[in-house]
Amino acid sequence: MVVRTKPPAGLASTAGVPRASARPAGKTRPQRTRTTTPGAARQAPTGSQLPVMQWWSDGAKVAPWQVEVRHRVEDLAAQVAGVPPARRAVVERHLDAAHHAAVRPFPRLQWWNGTSIETAWNATHLAQATLPLVVDDSALVRQLVDARRRSIMRLSKGDPMRLAVEDVALGERVESRTATAEDRQAIAAALQASLELADDEHRNLRDWRNRLLRVALLALVALALTVAAAALRPEYLPLCAPTNPDGSSLCPGGAATATSRDAGVVAFLGALGGALAAIIAMRRASPGSSPYRITPALSLVRVPLGGLTAVVGVMLVQSGEVPGINLANASQVAVFALLFGFSQELVTRLLESKARIVQDATKGRSSSADRIDVSATQG
Repeated sequence: MVVRTKPPAGLASTAGVPRASARPAGKTRPQRTRTTTPGAARQAPTGSQLPVMQWWSDGAKVAPWQVEVRHRVEDLAAQVAGVPPARRAVVERHLDAAHHAAVRPFPRLQWWNGTSIETAWNATHLAQATLPLVVDDSALVRQLVDARRRSIMRLSKGDPMRLAVEDVALGERVESRTATAEDRQAIAAALQASLELADDEHRNLRDWRNRLLRVALLALVALALTVAAAALRPEYLPLCAPTNPDGSSLCPGGAATATSRDAGVVAFLGALGGALAAIIAMRRASPGSSPYRITPALSLVRVPLGGLTAVVGVMLVQSGEVPGINLANASQVAVFALLFGFSQELVTRLLESKARIVQDATKGRSSSADRIDVSATQG
């Protein structure tokens, strides 16, 4: 710490003289050790002093994808820390865009359209695809290995960009540090193509999740309208069946005649069967790093759809159109309502199978590349 003392009275007339001239020559150098070279202002947040970048405060609600984006940004920033500022400026712009997209506040309906999530990942992938163009020859080997790995995961065997990075001569030039500008362009193109396919697959997964949520909302609205209509006019949904010679009926609500709660009881039991099916389906769930989760969306479909299938199934059985089935008491009606609610699994399994294919594609090998390779092998 520098302690400044009041100058003597005899020096009061030197106010117009620069302050450095009133001090010994040895004291002037420490004041001018800070330089302002071009790019120094951007080097602090993304170079070796990356922790100064403000991400989020302690105790803030942070999603797993935000943490992953932060780790990826910091890793990419560390890789370009030793690159001259003029060459790494493009990478830093992409990293800054990823940082801003991963920090709150997020746009409205972020959970639905994934604006911030996809903006952050697209910017991160653009920065990653630019690395082969700016890093030194000593660090180009790592970029080539990454490009080959991602090309195998995403691109088909006959893809020109995959063939380019798998070229033996290219690998020898990179290892001997004699890679040309065309070699760097080939590595960057393969990286960008692989990362773009990964982004497209995550968007497809988001679209499928949103479709499932729409189906769940539609089933919930249909179930609510059905129960409301049956509550107002029970005769619209004949859930009671005559079982006695005197004409008395067996109704799900326990009364001898149709009441407004019959449809609600059957719908509740069917939804319970759908929830049971959702719990059992959890064992088929596979972990993934995507922020778009398929399993919760499928569970939301199963519950209201179970209520609908239970109402339709019990109404069909009570009508007497199913030979060999005769519900004699309310307990049997409840059991059949649970079974019908569980039977919606026949429909939701079809949706789940398609959704799993889309989800598995985000973890590595893309389905499109698999189809191309299989057709090439068969041909």
